[in-house]
Amino acid sequence: MLLAAVGLAGTARAQFAAPVGAAPDAEPPVFSASSPVGELVYQSGRGFRFGDTGLTIGGFTTIEIDDEEHGNATVELDSVNFLILYEPIAPLRFFAEIEVGGLAVWEPERDDFDSDADFVVERLYGDWSHSDALNLRIGKFQTPVGRWNLVPAEPFVWTAVEPVQLDLGFDEHQTGVAAFGTFYPGDNPLRYWIYGQVVDAFDVDSEDEPADRSGGGRLEYGSALGDWSVGGSLLAFERKGEWQYLAGLDAQLELGPLLLQSEAIFSEGGIPDRDLWSVYVQGVYDLGVHHRLLHRLHVVVRFEHFDPDGRPEDANVWDVGLYWMPRPWLNFKAGYRFSDRVTDDVIEGVTASISVLF
Repeated sequence: MLLAAVGLAGTARAQFAAPVGAAPDAEPPVFSASSPVGELVYQSGRGFRFGDTGLTIGGFTTIEIDDEEHGNATVELDSVNFLILYEPIAPLRFFAEIEVGGLAVWEPERDDFDSDADFVVERLYGDWSHSDALNLRIGKFQTPVGRWNLVPAEPFVWTAVEPVQLDLGFDEHQTGVAAFGTFYPGDNPLRYWIYGQVVDAFDVDSEDEPADRSGGGRLEYGSALGDWSVGGSLLAFERKGEWQYLAGLDAQLELGPLLLQSEAIFSEGGIPDRDLWSVYVQGVYDLGVHHRLLHRLHVVVRFEHFDPDGRPEDANVWDVGLYWMPRPWLNFKAGYRFSDRVTDDVIEGVTASISVLF
């Protein structure tokens, strides 16, 4: 089973999954056939498994529709992401996420079509698993800060736009080493990450200016049933001889059909335009409890206060929308963002997306 959410903290084995609270049911295989290397199986949203070789290939693609206030509407084939998992022997696992982006952008009002495809290795790492309590990772992986950035890909989050704090708070990826795992004090799991960037950032966007060095850790404690958890993150990173320090807190709570999530980060140091504090609270309500025709339809509301220190650009931002997953491999999102202040970082308007797992 393909590890689309393999970056989740402390999980030795993860799988394709919708956001917490909307986990899909398994569907029967679309294709299966015997071969000299074992059973070849393709299952929608879970990839193609190449028999007993340990190789599984799948992925996802997203179409995004944006209609910004005082701007032109766009329809974009955002990217096609290929997810490749190879498990040659039990303790070893190799994972890659390869993104082909910028495939097509259409502006209906100007009848303008553009394509500027690029190729990015979003994740590329190897894992060695000793036990639930000790796993080692080497390569390029998501920075384990907060909840959103653990698996921020479009099919695995509740909204088509991410919180503002993720754009300015820290680097999305690390290129280095990590130790992670899960302990079980009492009946509840305690998950940990310890990680650091040890080489230059790998395959980054030319507009980014990644940190030269960084290191951090994360702890998360929750219930065995997964209906609540709390986490904390610390990160220090250096750029051009200046250090920045970030602390974060996050929490999640399920109350019947209502899922509450929250993250807060505080960042301070010597890197220009990186001092900030921000907090968001997000609620997701499952409408399916009221009528079977509303099965897998959710209302999502997020409030974020964003305050970059040293700049008069603090803002209170609201995101309101719907999430619908009619099939385990297909989801639709639509939402509207509005704020009491429009800045370079906060843009109001409508955003919708269609994501397909394959």
